[in-house]
Amino acid sequence: MRSALDRWSIIGSLPNKDLVYREFGVLLAAERKRKRLSQSRLAELASLSRTSITNIECGRQPIQLHQLYSFASILRIDVKNLLPKESVFGEESRSGSPEPKARYIAEAKNFLEKLPTSSTEDDHG
Repeated sequence: MRSALDRWSIIGSLPNKDLVYREFGVLLAAERKRKRLSQSRLAELASLSRTSITNIECGRQPIQLHQLYSFASILRIDVKNLLPKESVFGEESRSGSPEPKARYIAEAKNFLEKLPTSSTEDDHG
């Protein structure tokens, strides 16, 4: 079993750290939709703009540690539910192969297709 320090060294050596933020965004969007919150409402509760929520959910905007806890508290879930899984990016950091990234994207699309859709106006993006 790897120590926390070993896991962070893997994250620090990722060729594409954006992958971590993309997975976080997918998880955040899924939990937000599961709780039937619009992006605007989540933004209001987190003291952010709706555009920031959109960018976070798309993986374009990194978050700070306190925001992770804020989102978990707002959504009334355990912080672990929002954390990207090590298996998604661990192999890529060791091999440098693009295949795990392609597999991740396929899995993310499959996951999103299974989510119930909501018709709130501000869920574009």
